[in-house]
Amino acid sequence: MPSRRIHRWTLATFLALAAAVGLQVAAIHGHSLSGDGAYHLLAGHQALRYGTNDLNLEHPPLAKLVVSLPLLFADEPLAEPTRIEDALAAANHLYGKADLVRRATLCGRYLALAVFVLPFLAACFLLGRRFAGTAAGVVLVLLTSLSLSVLPYLTLLQTDTAVSLAFLATLLAATSYQEAPGWRRATLLGLAAGFGLAVKFSALLLGPTVLVAFALATRRRPAWRRLAELLVASVAVVAVVEGAYLAANPRYDAELGRETIHTYCKNRGTLAVDREMAPYEATLLAVEDVDPRLAQWLTGFLGVRIQNRIGVYPSYAFGEVRSQGRWWYFPVVLLLKTPLVLLLAAAVLVATVLAAARTGRKAGACRKDPRWILVGVTVAVYLAASVTSNYNLSVRHMLPILPLFYLPLAVFLGRRRRWATVVVGALLVESLAVAPYGMAATNTWWLGDSNPTRFVLGAGNLEYRQSFVGLARYAEKEGIEPLHVLYPTLADEVLAAYLPAAKSARPGDEIRPGWYAVNVTVEQLVPALLKAPPGTVYNDDELRRAAASWEPFWRDVVAAGEDHGWVAGTYHLYRVP
Repeated sequence: MPSRRIHRWTLATFLALAAAVGLQVAAIHGHSLSGDGAYHLLAGHQALRYGTNDLNLEHPPLAKLVVSLPLLFADEPLAEPTRIEDALAAANHLYGKADLVRRATLCGRYLALAVFVLPFLAACFLLGRRFAGTAAGVVLVLLTSLSLSVLPYLTLLQTDTAVSLAFLATLLAATSYQEAPGWRRATLLGLAAGFGLAVKFSALLLGPTVLVAFALATRRRPAWRRLAELLVASVAVVAVVEGAYLAANPRYDAELGRETIHTYCKNRGTLAVDREMAPYEATLLAVEDVDPRLAQWLTGFLGVRIQNRIGVYPSYAFGEVRSQGRWWYFPVVLLLKTPLVLLLAAAVLVATVLAAARTGRKAGACRKDPRWILVGVTVAVYLAASVTSNYNLSVRHMLPILPLFYLPLAVFLGRRRRWATVVVGALLVESLAVAPYGMAATNTWWLGDSNPTRFVLGAGNLEYRQSFVGLARYAEKEGIEPLHVLYPTLADEVLAAYLPAAKSARPGDEIRPGWYAVNVTVEQLVPALLKAPPGTVYNDDELRRAAASWEPFWRDVVAAGEDHGWVAGTYHLYRVP
């Protein structure tokens, strides 16, 4: 009988993992390319084909190089050499080559699945197994891969999955070094942290984890030996980062590199830094004389840091929009985007631990296990940075620590396989129910139109330009034409790439008979911007004028049209007779 139960558990695990991979494949084909994804492709393509890393310095180049590799084998270039001041317009112009962009998107996503997503899930398994055995590792993989907080974001052509892999790899290397320090494990720790810094600047938050691992090393060692191993790890970090920038700059042009730095510092690049980056220009140019790769890394890091301090992105939540961060934003996002079954299981876990503490029974080994200290440091540092950040945009920014949130629950469920089966089964049902529109879902999706949290969040928690494929499929299936799309800031090339027969509808256009798809950003941001107090939104005057021009046009469409509900997750469909 025990062997039969083990066989059933193994079969169920295999089927759940196969479903998780299948859902990733569905996301690969079911999501249109995000605006950031197009810019990442453009930047990676330029570095690979023309040998210069002069675009998108706000992200290190490694992930972009990987997902853009298929473009090296294309018959035609994705774009001509582009300067940073023209980059955002060029990212939209890419869609003029719709077939090439479609192939590049699919190939890049499959490559991301192989290089980043599957290793990320493997790291989840290794982490769970290290803390509580194979069953916990399997449960952690399934909790992570089937959660609507995670699943829709893994194969986007972004840096989030790659840096999440780096976080787990660094934590695994840190626990390994802490248990048995040595030169080899110190080197592996440095390589993992260096990989993080080669894909995203937020990997700097791994610094405390690395230092605590050296401080907690169990084996007694002379101070000089520990410092020497820390130095070896630091050299490994620098080697990986330098290597990534070297790969992105095989034909580095010093004149163009210096001009790019100047453009960023003068607030003419793709970061909004006002005048706050100008004082760093001389220093950055001096660094460029010595090490151009370090100058690029520092330019991007300083630009992102300044942009975060200024607060430039309008963030929508609960009917209000503002550019300055809210301390409660990410806790609330996690509360609304974490599946209810996980919240319920976590509540049972907490109740079990509290009950054990009251009765004096041993609640677990985490208190005496220094590995949990490393997990706690990693989570605490990342959370502290998140709640003080002005980048209040998406739950995807929490992806690096989401497996660490799930880890105690995976340990708990790994020892209770029947409970684990129920929880994982519920997650699978939910993932299948919301696919491929899980990005637009909250954990009360099953209430349908009565869902009270359906549209309380914005940006990447709801709309990330991911739904054009779904809208196109719906329009073709239902024979909807002509179709007019209300989507502020959307370039005509983007719409034409997915719906060639559709037209953008903008303020001033005549409202003709036909179908109108109103993107959710109109219904959210237009009223919110108009009622926002002065000074709460960056670039307030321009955004308020745009909202004022869109508001009557949108209202006229609504008044003239018949409401046909929501399609593709983020489009409100009207028919004007």
